Amino acid sequence: MVTLRKRLPPANSLITFEASARHLNFTHAAAELLVTQAAVSRQIQLLEDNLGCPLFERRPRGLELTLPGRRLREAVTMGLGHIATTAADLRRVRRPGELTVSTSVTFANYWLMSRVAKFRAANPDVQLRLVASAPVGDLTASGIDLAVRYGSGVWDGAAATRLMDNEVFPVCAPSYIDRRRPLGALTDLLEETLLHLIEYDSNWVTWEAWLAALGIRAPAKGPSLEFDNYLVLTQAVLDGQGIALGGGRLAEDFLARGLLIRPIEARLRSERSFYLLVPKDQPLSLQAEAFRRWILEEARENTA
Repeated sequence: MVTLRKRLPPANSLITFEASARHLNFTHAAAELLVTQAAVSRQIQLLEDNLGCPLFERRPRGLELTLPGRRLREAVTMGLGHIATTAADLRRVRRPGELTVSTSVTFANYWLMSRVAKFRAANPDVQLRLVASAPVGDLTASGIDLAVRYGSGVWDGAAATRLMDNEVFPVCAPSYIDRRRPLGALTDLLEETLLHLIEYDSNWVTWEAWLAALGIRAPAKGPSLEFDNYLVLTQAVLDGQGIALGGGRLAEDFLARGLLIRPIEARLRSERSFYLLVPKDQPLSLQAEAFRRWILEEARENTA
């Protein structure tokens, strides 16, 4: 008997094909799948070789599905859609009182974890599960009740409520500034060791953009260090290695404890905010509603 595995094309190729057929654009499919365009092209070529027929026609203005491609798109969309719906239904079958909340790693580390004990004390029957991950995706299909994200306020499939706005300003450890002259003007920052966050998401404000927004377009003259991870950059700041740009809401606990200080008062109001996301396609459970009320109140208290 021929098994289903031997009859089916590679699963990754089918998922890549579904995204490519929906967008009719390999670049857009790659962005959705968080892979390179070359990886998408390889998966499509693998699928076409497996099936023995072309699925796309490459035209000057973009892609078009061939007749076999249209047939496969209908089958794959129906099949994967049914699997996704069933998986979402299964994820909803959970223990009584279970609540899954998704946040970014940085928000969980630098804001939520110092406060979540208050929620647990007030709601001892809630079995809280925190998922620290960046992509939002389909909250319901991922088994997520609520999510906190930083951005413009628009996410597919989710209703967003603003939790709190944010400001961006320089921060450093007291040990760094104690051994240097005080900063009197913005241009003094150009002589300092600036810590840069690179290869981050589009929500992050770089030193160049921050200085330019405040009228400083001259290049930095001092030494610099670059990081591709906010947690590692924050540790470098705490260790006194230089001055970094800090998100005010993520730095507020460090500032309150005196672990970080603001070497200069300049600040920039961010165009982005922190939002609480709720799936549009399902009602909130009692425990999710309790968390929603709690975090909105906690955000208001810390804004005051």
